Amino acid sequence: MFASWSVRAVRKLRILRRRPGWTWLRAGAFAAAAVATFATTGWWRITGICLALLALLLAKTRDPDAERRIQRMYCAEYMLNGGEWAGSSNAATSAALAPRTKLYLLIRDRHLLLVPRDRNGALHRAVALADVERVLVDGGAYVPAYVSEAKQPPVREREVDRHAESELKLTLRSGESLLFVYRGAFRQHLAASAAHAIFSIRNQIPR
Repeated sequence: MFASWSVRAVRKLRILRRRPGWTWLRAGAFAAAAVATFATTGWWRITGICLALLALLLAKTRDPDAERRIQRMYCAEYMLNGGEWAGSSNAATSAALAPRTKLYLLIRDRHLLLVPRDRNGALHRAVALADVERVLVDGGAYVPAYVSEAKQPPVREREVDRHAESELKLTLRSGESLLFVYRGAFRQHLAASAAHAIFSIRNQIPR
């Protein structure tokens, strides 16, 4: 009985920790802990310290279904890692989204959707794929690369530059350019994967 109740309680707690309001709940717990620690004595002070430690340990957790939920929300065929927003050549468009905002790129019905990760699925902008003139990775025009099933076994990298960057740039018919930056060990793979999906779907659209 106790074991069953404990499992349900832990499961419920994990769900609560994924919700946006959990941050405010932790803040309230820290405030209550501060009052109990510094304004009281005896057991109340010990209780306050324990509450502060508990609030510190139970940080907000990532929702594992967040990406699938956003994809279902937009009925998107593809969901890509958009890296970080690095701006647009159009000053007004560029200013509408803060630099280094992490993005999802969704492809739905011949449109590329820019969805910031920190806005609970709110759409920032939709771009018609037919308007994409050029797809560039690290300054060069993207060239499709199809990998055979027969691959070399993976080799462990001994030196990884986690601060290195790769750029994905989309040039539109209007002359505007959209720039996305990928960082870390898998930067080139992520940039090339997004470029390949955008390039492939765009080329299927009659121009």
